[in-house]
Amino acid sequence: MATSATPSPRNTLTAWQGRILLRFVALVQGTLARHPFRPDVALRNASMRAAHRCGVSKSDLIRATGLTGQTVPKALAGKPTPE
Repeated sequence: MATSATPSPRNTLTAWQGRILLRFVALVQGTLARHPFRPDVALRNASMRAAHRCGVSKSDLIRATGLTGQTVPKALAGKPTPE
């Protein structure tokens, strides 16, 4: 059985934290999509990294934010994103 790249939640509290962070990321991304300037990209990226550390998968992040499959891995790696 191959190991997944997504960290598994250590307990129920961590899983809830990840889900809450996922909702926050979606909220920040929705705000970013409506504004011509992008002041909160760093906040969104940091929130995505925190959610991923709590066990949220990349596919869940992609689905919640509507970002491309190339943007989410860059944000998780701490690299600049194209926005």
